[in-house]
Amino acid sequence: MSEQSEKPYRPEFAILNGEVLPFAEARISIMAPGLTFAATVFEGLRAYWVEEEGQLHIFRLPEHLERLQFSMRVVEILPPPTNSELESQIIEVLRANEMREDCYIRVQTFVDDWGEMIATGPVGTSVICRRRPRIPAFETGKHFVVSSWRRNADDASPPRLKATANYLNSRLAGLEANRVGAGGAIILNRDGSVSEGPGGCIFIVRDGRLITPPVTAGILESITRGTLLLLADDLGLEASERDVGRTELYLAEEAFYCGTGQEITPILSVDQKPLGDGQPGPITRRLQAAYDGVVRGRDDRYRHWLTQTYD
Repeated sequence: MSEQSEKPYRPEFAILNGEVLPFAEARISIMAPGLTFAATVFEGLRAYWVEEEGQLHIFRLPEHLERLQFSMRVVEILPPPTNSELESQIIEVLRANEMREDCYIRVQTFVDDWGEMIATGPVGTSVICRRRPRIPAFETGKHFVVSSWRRNADDASPPRLKATANYLNSRLAGLEANRVGAGGAIILNRDGSVSEGPGGCIFIVRDGRLITPPVTAGILESITRGTLLLLADDLGLEASERDVGRTELYLAEEAFYCGTGQEITPILSVDQKPLGDGQPGPITRRLQAAYDGVVRGRDDRYRHWLTQTYD
């Protein structure tokens, strides 16, 4: 069964505007500007269950909430909820659902009620969690294609914001990839260099060195991407942030796609051109192992990145 065709899991409880509600009762107005004008920003986080500790660890919670504050500031969702309020709600919804497995958390803030396109309030919030095991492609990898759709520009609909409006661009690229039977898309920016994918950042490997497009290439400033750059340094891997041309993708020895949802997904081919031997590469595997150790609390150097759910 494909990821798209699986019956969606729905949690028992959600938090809407600070109140724990049965999931089916957590609703907003059909005329809320968050819906009618896409005046919504969000964050997606992962939490990892560690059986031997009996603990659910939320990965890099403060960094996600700081990015959400930036998005709210630029979109002018005012007044924004505080990080401490949102952190409490995240922990509360995980506990309410008795979540004791790997899961995904989505925090949204939006303009609620009924208002004009430029309304800044009233501000609504929602927090949900759902079980989300590691995707099979973490092990097997996926085949990607370069999309004909270009990434929206910073002076139009800034990709640096994690705003729902930006994901229409991602949806179009993802649908195109799906139609041609590919597992994922790579989106170019206006100058023809690599930006990112519909929901994650791109790394390639050339001559044993990691390369990823810079934050000025029209990407979301990915927390996973930043994590992997730090881990690469710890592993003694050379890494650089620079522009990557489309044809340079075809020269890569290996590549991977990274983000909260997919973690680190090996890219096996681009536009039906195999990368290396067409299998997940050794540098990708080293980073996957290091990342797994960090998120599951096995690397003491990064325990400060983990927030415990249960007392």
